Amino acid sequence: MKEILITIALIISLMGCAAALGEKNGVELRPGEATSEKLFNHGIGQPWIGGNQPSSSSSDLKFAQYFSRTRSASNMHIEAPKKHEIRNEIPTTVYFGSQMQAVPYIQYQTYPAYTGGNSLWIQGATSWTQYAQVPQGSSLSLLATSAIGGNGYLSETDPSGIKSSNSFYFFPGNSQISFYADTVGQHILLFIINGQVSNSVVINVVPYTPPTYHPTRNHILKGHI
Repeated sequence: MKEILITIALIISLMGCAAALGEKNGVELRPGEATSEKLFNHGIGQPWIGGNQPSSSSSDLKFAQYFSRTRSASNMHIEAPKKHEIRNEIPTTVYFGSQMQAVPYIQYQTYPAYTGGNSLWIQGATSWTQYAQVPQGSSLSLLATSAIGGNGYLSETDPSGIKSSNSFYFFPGNSQISFYADTVGQHILLFIINGQVSNSVVINVVPYTPPTYHPTRNHILKGHI
């Protein structure tokens, strides 16, 4: 108990003198930095790291597996389907609708849409989804699954409500389609083969906010050397 009281008293006294430690080697310290360093020197807490991590929105973190910031060489909004074999990319979960209802992939394999229909997904590293929110300027991979394949149409309703269709050949099995999020707003996509319509996927494109980065105190110190 006595040791605890001594520690508390030390913390309070060190916090009280933090204002006197507002500078170190001529560099102004951030609020709380001087206190943290002083406490660490006395064996309390962790060393001060300094600076801030690049910021990212919660939506970016949630949907990070479904998009990348690297644009394809063709610079096209929608690219023609390519034959795609699923080997090491089998998802653990698929997410239905804008509410992202989670279903184990093993269970989804028993659904009629999987066994004989047309289905469209946004492909991620460990899961597939029918809805994603991504920053403008990002690229996504759509996965079109069709038992028989053939000539068909990929239909898109853009943020202004205008519908357009691209005539494509869809491979039997899985076709991968690259999508570039060039316009802010909601994009709704589906495909049709021989009159059989797939489910739709929704890509909500939001303005891109570049990450902010504040240099660490070590970088500032180097600038003064």
